[in-house]
Amino acid sequence: MLPWEGEIWDEERWEAYLKARRRQIDRLLEDYFAFTRYDPYPEHALPDQVQAWRQRLRSFLEARGWSQAAIQGLLRAREAGWPFEEEGIGEGESEAEETLIPEAEACRALMAQARALANAVLEWANRLPGTLKTSALVHFCTCLAQIPLELAEGHMLGYERETLGGNIVCARHALITANRALATLAELRLAPYMTAHRYRTLYEEVYELRNALALHVQRLRTRFQVGLD
Repeated sequence: MLPWEGEIWDEERWEAYLKARRRQIDRLLEDYFAFTRYDPYPEHALPDQVQAWRQRLRSFLEARGWSQAAIQGLLRAREAGWPFEEEGIGEGESEAEETLIPEAEACRALMAQARALANAVLEWANRLPGTLKTSALVHFCTCLAQIPLELAEGHMLGYERETLGGNIVCARHALITANRALATLAELRLAPYMTAHRYRTLYEEVYELRNALALHVQRLRTRFQVGLD
């Protein structure tokens, strides 16, 4: 039974749950990277070799006390490049049903917008000389890359009453991250590689994304409140 089944959690309770869940994921990743330091993933290997590596990883993580569900979630995340999906999350609506939910459609559009912006900025930043890549630039790029992941985490939680509070929290985190990106961009305004045109373009694109995220949070909260009335 999932922790929230049969209850309607508010944002505060979801915040605490997701924070604890992320701490657990961080510990799992620490164990995963400890394993791969001495037994890295066999790139371009035969299927039997990859399967043998997965079994060694499973045995290692089981010895560290991790459940099969946690291990399977780690393997899915590694292979698909998505945030961790806990068993039972995202099973509330089918893809066909989601197409009838305007908030889900809006989230998919936002994820695409955020990914496109992050990819464009990363491509530009990667072309800069290494001596110009300051911590502020790295933080700006990291913030933009984080936004679609936070949206995806909420989207996978779903849009039913039981999980909508968690979806709202994830969308709110994406909004906070977008605000951090804007604040960091202001620090880059006088950087030697930042032309007035590029700064204005980046500011407009991040600002537009931030406003769209704020509207998305409002839409989700309205849906949550309507479900309670």
